[in-house]
Amino acid sequence: MNAKGLAILVVTLGVATQIVGCSSGQHLETITVTPTSVVFGGADPNLHVQLTATGTYIHPPATKDITNQVTWSSAVTQVAQVSNTGLVSPTTDCGVAGVSASVTTNDPTGNVITGTTTVTVDGPASDNCPTNTP
Repeated sequence: MNAKGLAILVVTLGVATQIVGCSSGQHLETITVTPTSVVFGGADPNLHVQLTATGTYIHPPATKDITNQVTWSSAVTQVAQVSNTGLVSPTTDCGVAGVSASVTTNDPTGNVITGTTTVTVDGPASDNCPTNTP
């Protein structure tokens, strides 16, 4: 192999190494919210539970607490509200609300990773509320 051919081979291998290598940092794959469900005995805003968001990464593999890095939201704010730190509490209505923790990633750009939990607020059966939810 001549010097020119060797130089092309070295450059090609260098580019392939950069493509396959771990130079781009960690990649968030999933978010798990714990506890996986929360049940409140009634609509009392003084009650609360701290939720935790755990991110599972690849490239290289890792699991990290990302509770303060996610965006928290409640699907039914009349049933449950959640703070920007993951503190969830019942509001004025009984029922069931999904609470989510989301992150928009840059790999690929604009990709949204979301984890969820379910919040149930029990109340009187006469109000068509869930009661004694396990």
